[in-house]
Amino acid sequence: TGIDEIVVTSRYREERLADVPDSITALARDDIERYQIDRINRVAEVTPNLRFSDDQEVGVSTLVIRGVRQNRGTGQPPVSFRVDDVSATNNLLTTQELFDIESVDILRGPQGALYGRNAIGGAVLISTRKPTVDPEYRFRFTAAEGQDYTLAGSASGPLGSENALYRLSFRAQDREGQLRNAYLDNQYVDFKESQSIRGRLLFTPSDRLSIDLRAHYLDQEGGSGYFMPGSNGFLPLPPPDEPLIFDNPTYEIQSNKIGESFVTSSEASAKIDFDLGWGTLTSVTSFTDVDSGNDQDLDQTLVEAIDIVVIDDSQTFAQEFRLVSPSERRLRWVLGAQYFNQDRFRSLATTFLGFPVPPAAQDLELENLAAFGNFSYDLSDALELTLAFRYDEETPKDLTQGRRTTFNEFQPKISLAYRFDEDLLGYVTIGKGFRAGGFNNLAPGSNFEPGFSEESLVSYETGLKASAYDGKLRAALSLFVIDYTDQQFCLFDQTGTQANINVGKSEILGGEIELTAMPVEALRFDLGFGFTDSEIEEYDDIPGVLV
Repeated sequence: TGIDEIVVTSRYREERLADVPDSITALARDDIERYQIDRINRVAEVTPNLRFSDDQEVGVSTLVIRGVRQNRGTGQPPVSFRVDDVSATNNLLTTQELFDIESVDILRGPQGALYGRNAIGGAVLISTRKPTVDPEYRFRFTAAEGQDYTLAGSASGPLGSENALYRLSFRAQDREGQLRNAYLDNQYVDFKESQSIRGRLLFTPSDRLSIDLRAHYLDQEGGSGYFMPGSNGFLPLPPPDEPLIFDNPTYEIQSNKIGESFVTSSEASAKIDFDLGWGTLTSVTSFTDVDSGNDQDLDQTLVEAIDIVVIDDSQTFAQEFRLVSPSERRLRWVLGAQYFNQDRFRSLATTFLGFPVPPAAQDLELENLAAFGNFSYDLSDALELTLAFRYDEETPKDLTQGRRTTFNEFQPKISLAYRFDEDLLGYVTIGKGFRAGGFNNLAPGSNFEPGFSEESLVSYETGLKASAYDGKLRAALSLFVIDYTDQQFCLFDQTGTQANINVGKSEILGGEIELTAMPVEALRFDLGFGFTDSEIEEYDDIPGVLV
């Protein structure tokens, strides 16, 4: 007779979506089936102010939330991307296939207090389906244009008793492609093969203790570098020679070789929950290994001018401890600490007119220590005050150049939520977001600085959440202003180096509207609208770099 009530755990406790003072798009199992959500780009299609664009190779993408963006190369995403409470510790993992999924929640606005690194713009929280007491088997086969075939399935049930459960899921895709290079025998360039398998074991030795073990393997291979030039090309020859102009077909894929790319990752994690009576203690431990690379024609023309080979490998260990109070209290709190360590090697080698250029290589070690907390207090039956914080200390070490630095940041958040009546909630939130700086991976002769600074922002948000007509209409409105300091951008220079720079001051204005209506039981409307208006207010030119 009405729209189903949505329950979220964005503050590590079960709450009605209508009671949480944050802008959240929540997709339940029925939504995931309805919208055929199998990657984060499908999530973005139904989420206001979330944009996801695949780049020129598997694994590489651009993710933007409320105008806060992800940079190329080793640039970190602007969201904390979590699957079953385990952070995706490498930006290449945001493109992984989503299969056997229970729910997806997208939190907009700074979420560092509870979700840590890179949550400067928000958080994407993904929950896979849990092991079941009753045996369950699922299979799905899909076919699409481009000779694109996908097979997915899962099996779940007990291992001898209801206190030991398992779930095994897989997904395999084989796509021939739809885009061709007419100058290389009409070969397809956007081909892709992908295999993923995930296993979970859930042990509940007592009512107070649960142990959730998870392992995930991903292997993606596909095309790379199939851009189309939009204008005639030129080769910048050394002075006093003039640049060599050459004609090339425009808006056609014409690379002189078929590019290839791959991402392979393996992950193992353990989540342990123990009920202490006065609170729940949670430990999340994870290890992730990611290997990736691509080989492509960078100049994108018929001329064999610039080729590029990229190697990017990382190993990451992460540990988080949380203590969460019971929900049925006037004061509700979360306290925690997190440790993160990553070794990452990235090499970018170019060939110019057939001659190799010394590669830009970087062996980077990253260490992060953080403490965080969240406190919600009912000032009255209608008014809730939430205070949150996170303190980060992040230290990148460039082992190749023998450089290191440390970034420290305190990220507070405060919100007031007032329930005007059972069907209307209003809130105001002020929160600070942070993303650490680092070191650029420079080729010889590059004009970029060897490092870039941290960025931070302060977000001011107000919103309303309402329902009407006996639950047949649900609406949410949010407006925000973001004051950005030292925003990070990625640029290229004449050596082919891609590096991060800082923009002194910028500002982003925007908002979202979400409406769900169910006038009759068989008919449902979903409407989402988001807008942003961004402006760079201060920027210093970089000599030798065109912007």
